[in-house]
Amino acid sequence: MDDARTSGGRQLWWWLGGVLVLVVVVLVASWTWVTVRGDGRAGHVVTGAADDLQEATFVLLDGADVIRVRTADLGEDAYRVSTPRDASVRPAVSRTDDTLMTSLRGTGKDGPAIVEVVLRESVRWHIRLDGGAKEQHLDLSNGQVNGVEFTAGANRIELTLPAPTGTQRVVLGGGASQVVVRLGTDAPVQVRAGGGAGSVTIDGTTHSGVAGGSTFTAPQWETATDRYDIDATSGVSHLSVERADAGR
Repeated sequence: MDDARTSGGRQLWWWLGGVLVLVVVVLVASWTWVTVRGDGRAGHVVTGAADDLQEATFVLLDGADVIRVRTADLGEDAYRVSTPRDASVRPAVSRTDDTLMTSLRGTGKDGPAIVEVVLRESVRWHIRLDGGAKEQHLDLSNGQVNGVEFTAGANRIELTLPAPTGTQRVVLGGGASQVVVRLGTDAPVQVRAGGGAGSVTIDGTTHSGVAGGSTFTAPQWETATDRYDIDATSGVSHLSVERADAGR
């Protein structure tokens, strides 16, 4: 009888152990997993469900070599953040209500830190990049945007904006060498060079040796309902603001 009890107890513990392993696997898989890209390489990918999200803030806390952000149809997901398999960092995302906080954790590898962010196009986003980068490319042309903030420096920033609803604000707060902002419509724009600039070009007109605090305001901007507001609170070498269709 003791042997029967021992055998039954072992079976119970094996069964409980199997259930525990399954639960852990399911929990981990619900937060992050590895996918295979089209070129056959595995990458670090984190996604999260949209649920009933309609307006949200996305924050990238850490810097990288290259940061790319775009909007797209993600099905049931609100976001997808990824880095290549050999990247020195991998993404981690935490969500509190309508705020997504993304950090980058070390992988022990020495590949370039290239971060790809895709945000659900039907959600209205406020985007804040707190970490610097050599290059930052944001194509938000088919999304909905309340505002974009750059709080750390970058070598080059390229930002393409959609049509504004109300005042769509861009803050360049970390300084940059080259900044190109492409506007999705012909809505009026105001540009403030709070930290000064080597040159500011707006709709083809270039201003050189721009003093800190200089503001360039389109005649219709004050009375417009939908408009762009670009504030370079830190210095930039070259700032160019153009219409997106002008470069096509």
